[in-house]
Amino acid sequence: MPRAETASGWLTFGFHESLEEAAALALEGMLDPMGERYGYGRKEALALASLVVDLRVTQIVNGVKGVHAVLPHGAIRQQAFFFPYFRKESAGDTVD
Repeated sequence: MPRAETASGWLTFGFHESLEEAAALALEGMLDPMGERYGYGRKEALALASLVVDLRVTQIVNGVKGVHAVLPHGAIRQQAFFFPYFRKESAGDTVD
C-alpha cells in the first residue's frame, strides 16, 4: 500500500473505480502505520482513525478515483491517549 510522510503528517492512498472503495483502501492502509508506530491492533486503530484521520479526494480522472488518508503529526501524542482501555497490558496490569 503506498504511503508517504510529509512535514504535516502521514499519508496513505487508495485508488479504485469506486470512490467508496478508494476511501476504504486509503483508510485500511493507514491502519498499518498506526499499528507500527503506536502499537494498536487493527480494531483499535480503526476506532481511533475515526477521530484523527482525514480522508481527502486525490483524483477523479479516467474512471479512476483516488483518496488519501491523512494522519497529522501530533494527532496521537501517546499510546492510548484517546482509548486508555485499548492499551497493551503488561504482566500484573489490569484494565479498568
